[in-house]
Amino acid sequence: MYKQLFFLFLILMVTPQISKAQKSDSPIWAKFNIIRAITGNKDSSKELVRAGAYTAFYTKKNNDTLYMANVFSKRSSESYGPIDNIKIIRKSNGKEFKYEGVVFSFEWHYKNSYDDEQGVARVNVILVKDKQKGSSFAMKLLTEDNQFLEYEGEVEGVVNDRIFEYLEEKNHSVENL
Repeated sequence: MYKQLFFLFLILMVTPQISKAQKSDSPIWAKFNIIRAITGNKDSSKELVRAGAYTAFYTKKNNDTLYMANVFSKRSSESYGPIDNIKIIRKSNGKEFKYEGVVFSFEWHYKNSYDDEQGVARVNVILVKDKQKGSSFAMKLLTEDNQFLEYEGEVEGVVNDRIFEYLEEKNHSVENL
């Protein structure tokens, strides 16, 4: 009995350290803090802000695939997975519009850490880089079962320019509107 409890205690102590080590091998290219959220037709902003919700774009060590995760840090849960079928719809360098930014879309192959649900969502993102006020974003997600999510917020820190290079090299067509 004591050996089993000791073994369980040892696993519980080591697991967070392993998890932290794995996270450090996944450099975040962009982190979007969610300030406003709509789930279906319901305003879920307060709930997601209390949950410490953010969206992150990242890569894994020795892997060229770009991943996205919707993280709920105070709940220790997330939805995560690779993105593909990327299309840049519009890119502005600040000369034609007041702000620099990019509008892009992609498919997100997600899996939830809190249940067994997985699937594909169609995602549209508007990222605006305002040098005086910082960067902001708006994101719309539509899942296969027609669940609609909408997020708005601020970009934490500086968006790694590598994400734009990645989007452009994976983009098959740029559709300037």
